[in-house]
Amino acid sequence: MLRIILSLMVSASFALSVEIFSDYLERLPDRTIVAKGHVQAYYEKYYMEADYVKYNPETREVYAEGNVYVKSIDGRMEAWGKVAFLNLKEDSGYFIDTHGRFEKFYLTAKRVDKEKEVYTVESGDITTCPPDRKEMTLCFSHAKVNEQYVFSYSNSLRLFRIPLAYLPLSVFPVGDRRSGLLPPVAGSNTYNTFIYQQPIYWAISQDKDATLTLDIRDKQASGISLEYRQAISQKSDLYSDISIYKEPTPPGKWWEGRDMTTFRENRYRLKFDLSLGSFKAGVDTLSDPYFLQDVYLHTKDRTVPYLTSYISYVKESDKFLFTVNAREFYDTTSPNNKQTLQRLPEIGLYYKDTQIFKNLYFNATLGYTNFYRDTGPRAGRMILFPEFALPVNLLGRTFYSTLTFENGLYLNSNSIGMDKGFSTFHFVERLPLFFDKRWGKLDLKNVFEVFYSYRPKSYNNPRFDNFDSIDKENQVKFSFRNYTFYGGRLLLSWYLEGGYSFLGSFTYAPYQYILSLPFSGQPSIAFTKNIVNKNLMPLRSIVSFSPLSFLSINSDILYDPNNSRFLNNTSYINLNFKNSNLTLGYVQSKDFLGNRLTDQTLISANSFYKHMSVNLGLVHDNRINKDLLRQIRLDYTGACWSLGLLLRDTYDGNRKKYIKEVFLAFNVFDLQRFTLPLKR
Repeated sequence: MLRIILSLMVSASFALSVEIFSDYLERLPDRTIVAKGHVQAYYEKYYMEADYVKYNPETREVYAEGNVYVKSIDGRMEAWGKVAFLNLKEDSGYFIDTHGRFEKFYLTAKRVDKEKEVYTVESGDITTCPPDRKEMTLCFSHAKVNEQYVFSYSNSLRLFRIPLAYLPLSVFPVGDRRSGLLPPVAGSNTYNTFIYQQPIYWAISQDKDATLTLDIRDKQASGISLEYRQAISQKSDLYSDISIYKEPTPPGKWWEGRDMTTFRENRYRLKFDLSLGSFKAGVDTLSDPYFLQDVYLHTKDRTVPYLTSYISYVKESDKFLFTVNAREFYDTTSPNNKQTLQRLPEIGLYYKDTQIFKNLYFNATLGYTNFYRDTGPRAGRMILFPEFALPVNLLGRTFYSTLTFENGLYLNSNSIGMDKGFSTFHFVERLPLFFDKRWGKLDLKNVFEVFYSYRPKSYNNPRFDNFDSIDKENQVKFSFRNYTFYGGRLLLSWYLEGGYSFLGSFTYAPYQYILSLPFSGQPSIAFTKNIVNKNLMPLRSIVSFSPLSFLSINSDILYDPNNSRFLNNTSYINLNFKNSNLTLGYVQSKDFLGNRLTDQTLISANSFYKHMSVNLGLVHDNRINKDLLRQIRLDYTGACWSLGLLLRDTYDGNRKKYIKEVFLAFNVFDLQRFTLPLKR
């Protein structure tokens, strides 16, 4: 009670400028206040604890010692120490033998001087690791901390107190978006004994920033890249990336086995994306198809199969969807871009499903696409696909009928011996049947659907996408879906489909190459026309089976009942044991003649123990009896750092040899992950 009364008297006498709570409180003749024992003091944006506090109300100076703790009310700063002095009027002071936190950094120092929001630190260390796990620290002779940056001098980077590197100067951003140097990339590969990439970040404003990266190599191409990002509005933004490299002449060993006509002394990549709501535009192009492989260090960036430059506009209403696209693709897997199929331009108008009578619905697709390539089939194609849909309830079942009038015209086609257009109709009748069963904890949900499809004529069209697949049909197909639950847990999901052709033949279309869907720009499959003179169509089965919580089996199988063989088989077995996982996979594909297109075995395993993880991967090609990929990855995650080691062998089919890679990934203070390629 005495403590509370004295505290109130003091706080009232100084107009609530400072509140002091303590076991003992005394006012000296010079009006100085002395507080002892469990002292707590409050002043505007500061809170203080100490064993002893002396406060001068005239100069507004506070001196504290013994178990000192100071915290800013906004939570940005807190410090512990033996001695502290604060001039509340000037917002300055010092701390002796202190440790504390400023923003996301933890500091330890012999002395810290404060001048408003600037801190000068002598003989200490800094880290982002929590205080109870100071595994990595940066020791320095002196440092300066402001609202934006930490500047430290004569630094020694230490891991578990072991010195790793000496840095004369180090700069860290305090906030999330501050300009400065980002962690560099350094290392070597098969063709370079030295690689150094230094990214520099520039926080231009709240809505825009940029990253400039210097890329220095002792033998291969050296260059510079600039990324620029800007948020225009909530639905609009701009991104650009310009990379320019200078290739030495004559070219080095990395050009062996390549098409030398693609060699460029001045190499570049230009990437630009603009989004303005309904309107989008972008450019992504290269000087040569090997640019990604030579410049980028990460596998994901080096193996992009094609780049896309585009202009797109979409306008949608309640009844219509109108699209305009122009898309140009750059094939990075080919020495030239002459056979790459382009869509320049593509215009589509879709009239949405509309009820015209009680049970009769209507929609229509109208479009024009100019399929262009320098070498190979090309044409401009116009299509008109009006469609009527009629759902009818009969004997308690819903029959769903669709009748599509398919019309197409090919303009300026250079394909010899192919049709210049088509005009026919396609009728499809569907009957879905639903039946569920339940026995105790076992719950089965089933859907069986029958399709009848009829088209009276076939056309020998150029095959650019699935709109060109106009083939005679008189067939019945079925599909079956099953979901089996036991005790509320999904035990089995199964999809099965097959069919029978009354024509004695059907069209089988294995994929050949990737392009984009009409009016969408999304990847799809282009087809070639292969006629199979059989009645029974392939059976497809997709199964996901989890008999036990740690075991799952997944398969996607396409089976030819006529020749009793699998056309496609993608199957995986997955085992989980506490912190470990093992996956065994098999992938095989054949054409209808039985020729193997793909035949691979896959093994993947990973295990986690405390802060360590191990990952193993193997891809074996059974056709050539070679391991296409062998990989071991080790990762350790510390309190504020991580270390990753990747060993990888990749088989190069063109050069008939393995490319060996060793990557070391090191994340310092959780600021940004960067990769050090030691050898390739």
